[in-house]
Amino acid sequence: MKLPPFHRRAFALSLLLPVLAACETQPDPSPDMPPADPAEEPGAAAPAPPDPAMEHATIPLEPVDDSGVYGEAMAMHEADAIIVVLDVMGLPGEGEYPAHIHEGSCAEGGGVAAPLNPVTGSQDGHGSSTTTLDADALDPAGTHFVQVHAEDGPSIACGDIAGHGES
Repeated sequence: MKLPPFHRRAFALSLLLPVLAACETQPDPSPDMPPADPAEEPGAAAPAPPDPAMEHATIPLEPVDDSGVYGEAMAMHEADAIIVVLDVMGLPGEGEYPAHIHEGSCAEGGGVAAPLNPVTGSQDGHGSSTTTLDADALDPAGTHFVQVHAEDGPSIACGDIAGHGES
């Protein structure tokens, strides 16, 4: 079974993030000294393993007003950040498509809660963007939705963020 591009990237990212989180920048050992083992240093504790179950959510993006634009948003939550990856298909062509997280729902609308980096569209109608937000950028008690706009402003794709604001 062949996965769509977003799923392949999301799967690869889910495998890569724990590995990158475990990396530390350390000076190269001198040729005369063996590499230091933190467990052998007095008073040093071994580094904690990365959290393999980084909290994440996938939000389907549906076409608005028969735009034909659809896709997914993935929000990956870390202790101090939220990484939002948008993968959109059916765009009218090359260009920059504004995107935001709004308060409320797709059906009701609402103000911008957090701007996202614009989706960069290609000739084949595919576009993507990645944005890192502060962990406290969104009110966890509020309801939110992701919206992608046409270059001239109207909404072309929307998806409610499940779980936000629900008791």
